[in-house]
Amino acid sequence: MSSRTEQYPTYVILGSGGHTAEMCKINQALLQPSNCSKYQPVRYIVANSDVTSQRQLCAALPTTQDSDFIHVPRSRSVGQSWLSTIFSTLWALLWSCWLVWRDKPQLVLCNGPGTCVPFCYAAYMWRLLGRLPANSKIVFVESYCRVETLSLSGRLLLPLADMFVVHWPALANRYAHKSNLRYFGRIV
Repeated sequence: MSSRTEQYPTYVILGSGGHTAEMCKINQALLQPSNCSKYQPVRYIVANSDVTSQRQLCAALPTTQDSDFIHVPRSRSVGQSWLSTIFSTLWALLWSCWLVWRDKPQLVLCNGPGTCVPFCYAAYMWRLLGRLPANSKIVFVESYCRVETLSLSGRLLLPLADMFVVHWPALANRYAHKSNLRYFGRIV
């Protein structure tokens, strides 16, 4: 008989540069012995054009293996025109819908890269339609550098994230009326 965590993985979505550095720190907390079995297996989502995030995470967590990573189409590349972004985002959303349908993640954890937006929308949609367990969660941790305003990903995901974490009191005060917003102080 398989356990719930074998059936429902945790998706940790990585983004280039600072997003991955922050997620490495968040991920270390996720994998503490008290949480480790609850959130296993972990699948790391990486944009197929991102050549550094997998290497950076493997350096921070040497126990990760190539099979822990899923490479997906990027929603938008830096410098990409907004018109072509429509098509790349739709393609990324289709991929996300298929992967979330297939794996039924119990938790989607992200911190702001554009790659996370289609996955969060796919998880939200499949949960509404009953494909994901009702207790599955979407947790968005706003980037540490966002002191007074939300990122574009944050603005898109604030309405649907189960928990939306900010690092700075200015953001916590500005969005205090949002019931899903949490401020724990600096967590990375």
